[in-house]
Amino acid sequence: MRWVFLVLLVANIGFGVLLFLREKAVNPDAQIIGLQMNADQVRIVPPRPVPAPAPEPAPAPVASRAVCIEWGGFGAGELARAQRALDRLTFGERARRVEVRVTAGYWVFIPPLRSQAAMERKVNELRERGINEYFPVVEPGRWRYAISLGVFRSEQGATRYLAQVRQKGVRSATIGEREQRVTQAAFLISDPTESESVILAELKDQFPGSELRPVECPPSSKSGSQ
Repeated sequence: MRWVFLVLLVANIGFGVLLFLREKAVNPDAQIIGLQMNADQVRIVPPRPVPAPAPEPAPAPVASRAVCIEWGGFGAGELARAQRALDRLTFGERARRVEVRVTAGYWVFIPPLRSQAAMERKVNELRERGINEYFPVVEPGRWRYAISLGVFRSEQGATRYLAQVRQKGVRSATIGEREQRVTQAAFLISDPTESESVILAELKDQFPGSELRPVECPPSSKSGSQ
């Protein structure tokens, strides 16, 4: 039984050594406290506020175009006279001639005659009375052998021109509705002053079939007159 005694002796010695080492080992919790530096000065820092998004830049203002006055509705005969009237004013390069596409809702005309010969006699009569702006209608249809004396955007313009035609002795002329797209000559006056607008209104009265209206100046309106 001697070997049993030896085994128990070795086991007791090992257990004693283990207890001795455990008492000498460093306490981990005590080590953490020793590693702290200036623990009394520790402060809890609140979270930083999220910065507000930068405001979007304001859109650049859109430059508005200058206002022009369009004076139009001329036939071939009145166009030259209107050009001379404008040349006597002080618009200079601010006035130029343009071609405009308009929707004409009214026309001044002589109703269809019986034949082409009768239409040609009426044309000669118009010339004798000093009316050089006309358009004989020869296409087949409802208006064949009628004579167009002018087309207008408004009934008011057509009425004024009809009065002028009748003053020259053309009693058969009348007004009718006839919507169509036509090209007319007009004058474009850029940046008119108040006094110049008054002058244009007075000038328009000398051309009963013409019309004045404000329009936006196109980019090329500052070019020289044609």
